[in-house]
Amino acid sequence: MELNAKLETKKLNKLREVTKDEPVYCIPIDLTKDGNFTVDSYVGATKSGVFVFEDDVLSYYSFQKIEKAFNRVQTNGTLLTALVDGEEIIIARCSMRYVSGIASLARGINILLKGNTERRVINNDREKRCRKCGRVLPGTVSCPKCDKSGGNLKRFLDICKQNKAYLFIIVCFMLLDAVIGISKEYILRFFVDEHLVTGNGTVKDVMLFFAAYFGIIIIGLFIFYIKSYFCGKMGVKVVHQLRGRLSNHLQRLSLSNLNTRNTGEIVERVMGDTNRVRHFFNGTFCSTFNQVFYIIGVVTIMLIMNWKLALLTFLFMPLVIVFTKTFWPRINKIFSNLWRKIDGIQNKLQDVLSGIRIVKTYGREKSEIDEFCKANESHAEINYKNEKFFAIFYPIITLIFSFSTYIVIYAGGIDVLKGNMTPGELMQFVAYTGMLLGPLHSMSYLPRDIVNMTTSLERIYDVLGEKPGIVNEENPLKHNVKGDVEFKDIVFGYHTHQPVLDGVSLEVKAGEMIGLVGPSGAGKSTLINLVMRLYDVDEGALYIDGMNIKELDVEHYHSQIGVVLQETFLFAGSVVDNIRFARPDATMKEIILAAKAANAHDFICKLPDGYNTYVGEKGHTLSGGEKQRIAIARAILNDPKILILDEATSALDTESEYLVQQALERLRKNRTTFAIAHRLSTLRQADRIAVIDDHKIAEVGTHNELLKNKGIYYNLVMAQLQMNKTADS
Repeated sequence: MELNAKLETKKLNKLREVTKDEPVYCIPIDLTKDGNFTVDSYVGATKSGVFVFEDDVLSYYSFQKIEKAFNRVQTNGTLLTALVDGEEIIIARCSMRYVSGIASLARGINILLKGNTERRVINNDREKRCRKCGRVLPGTVSCPKCDKSGGNLKRFLDICKQNKAYLFIIVCFMLLDAVIGISKEYILRFFVDEHLVTGNGTVKDVMLFFAAYFGIIIIGLFIFYIKSYFCGKMGVKVVHQLRGRLSNHLQRLSLSNLNTRNTGEIVERVMGDTNRVRHFFNGTFCSTFNQVFYIIGVVTIMLIMNWKLALLTFLFMPLVIVFTKTFWPRINKIFSNLWRKIDGIQNKLQDVLSGIRIVKTYGREKSEIDEFCKANESHAEINYKNEKFFAIFYPIITLIFSFSTYIVIYAGGIDVLKGNMTPGELMQFVAYTGMLLGPLHSMSYLPRDIVNMTTSLERIYDVLGEKPGIVNEENPLKHNVKGDVEFKDIVFGYHTHQPVLDGVSLEVKAGEMIGLVGPSGAGKSTLINLVMRLYDVDEGALYIDGMNIKELDVEHYHSQIGVVLQETFLFAGSVVDNIRFARPDATMKEIILAAKAANAHDFICKLPDGYNTYVGEKGHTLSGGEKQRIAIARAILNDPKILILDEATSALDTESEYLVQQALERLRKNRTTFAIAHRLSTLRQADRIAVIDDHKIAEVGTHNELLKNKGIYYNLVMAQLQMNKTADS
C-alpha cells in the first residue's frame, strides 16, 4: 500500500509554512475526525511532526508534544491517535480501506519519535483499489482499465508471435477458403444467365454445372479440414504454453504471494482461463480471420458490380457498431462477475474435499451441501441473467442485418425489371449479401468472445506479472552452510500493519539445538519460516554464517535445510518417491539407510509392496507415526545443516513418539536445530531455550537456568505439570 502519496502544490505550500521538512509519509483518508466522508484529505508525517489535511484545513502536531502514536481499529473504521501530555487524542480517522496504511504510519511515527530519520517503514500489502481511478480491483494486482503495460492486445500479439508458423499456414488456407467460397457464386451466375434464363441449357450443361459446383465444394471442405486441423493444433499449443508458464511461475512465487490467493482461484486460472483462451484461438480467432477475408473479397466485388446497391447493404452497419459499442462495458462486467463466482465455487469445493474427514466427523454434510448449492445457485443466477441479456442482444443484431437483405432484394429486383441487371447478377449479389451479412452477424458474437478471452488473459497475466517475494540477488553465493544463525533486530509481519515479530535478536552457534516456546500466535513458527527463507524480514537482518541470508542462492540454501512438521505432508506416490523427494539422485541403498536411521525400515518392509507401496493423497493410508518417520527419513537423506522441528511428536501415541524421538536424536546430531514444542519435557535436551512472548524474545537460557529465574518459562512448566497431575487424577 502506498505510504508516500503526493500532495498537490497548494497543500504542500501550506505545510511548508508550518514546517521546513518535506513529508516522509503521506496517505489518503476518507473520513473526518467526526466520521463524515471527505475527499482529497491526507494524514502523514515529516521529520518533526504529524500533519492532517481535512480538505484544505491543515492540523499540525509537533513531535515535541507527541509521546507515542497508535493505530486503534474499531468496528466501523480505524483511528490514528497519539499520546499528548499524558492524554490520548484522535489525530485522524478513516474507513477500514486504509487500516493497513494507518498502522504503518503509526509505526513510522514512532520510529521518527526515537530520532531515527533514516529507517523507513515499507508497506507491502496489496492494494484493493486502483490508485488512479479508485475502482475496486477485480481480483487482480493491477487495474485492467488503467494498466498501460501494453494491455491485452500486446499479450494477444505475444501469443501470436510465439505461434507465427501455425498462424501463417492458417492464414494461407483461409485465403484459399475465401477464394473458393466467392468463386462458387460466379459459376452459379454464369449457369443462370447463360442456360436457365436463355433456355439454351442442355442436360449435359446441367451435369457439367453440378460437377463443377460439387468439385469446388469438395475442395472447399478439404481446405476447411486442413484449416480447422491447424487451428485446433494452434489452440492446443497455446494452452500448453500458457499452462507451462503459469506452472513455472507459480513454483517461483514465494508463500507471501501464494497466500494472497485461494487454491481454487489458482486452479481456475491455470485450467479454466487457459482453456477459454484455447477455445478463442480454436474457434473465434480462426473463424474471424476467415470472415475478414470473406468480407474484404465480397465487398470489393459488390462495389465493382453495383456500388449503389452495395452501399444499401452497408446502410445499417453504423447502427450495429453503435449498438454493440454501447453494450460493450456491460458485456465486460458480465464476464468479470461470472469468473469471480466460478472462483468462489472452486474454493468452496477445494475446502470441502480437503477437510472431508472433519465434515463427516461432525456430520456437517448437509450444511456443506447447502452452502455449495447456494454458491452454485448464485453462479446459475448470474448465468441466467447473462443468457437473458444475450438472448435479447443477438436477435436485435439479426433483425438489423435482415433489413439490409430485404432492401437489396427490393432495389435489385427493380434493376432486373429495368434491364440494368441480369437475374444471375441479382442472385450473385443476394448470395454475396448473405455471405457478407453471415460473417457480420457471426462477428456480432465477437464482443462476447473477445471479452471472455481478454478477461481470462487479464487473470492469467495477473499471475504471470506478479513478482516473487523471494528472489536471488545479483551473483548470489552458493555457500555451504555451517550452521551459525543470527537474528538482528528482526521485524516481520504477514500483514505489514500487524507485526508478528518486533525487534527480535538472537545468536545461534553451529550444531546448537534451540528450543522455541511461547503461547500460540507469539511468533515461533514465523521465526523458523524466516530461517527457511519462506519469507524475507521487513526490517533488520538474518545472518547465516555471518552472511546476510539475502546474499545466498535460494535454491542452494534450501537444499541444506531439513524439515519435520507436526502435519507431515506426503505426496500421492510411493514410499520411495516421498523419501527420495529431498534428493532425486539418491540410490536405493541410501534411501534404505535413511529409513533405518528414521526407524521406518521395519514398518515399510511390512507394507504390501514395501518401498513401492502407494501411500495415497497426503499419505492417508499411513498412521501419523509412520508418516512422521518417512518425513524424518526424507530429512536424513538430505543431510541438512539446519534442521527445523515443528511439533514433530505432539500428535503421536507413546510408542510412536518413542520411535520418532529416537530417530530425531540421530538426525539432530552435529546440526543446528530449531525445535518448537508445546510439550516442554521434549526440550530438556536443548542447548538453550528461547521464550517468545509479545512478539519478542523474552527469555533465553537452558532448561535449568530458566526454571531458576522463575519467569515465563517457569510458569509454563508449572502449568503443564499441574495439567498432567489433573489428567492423572
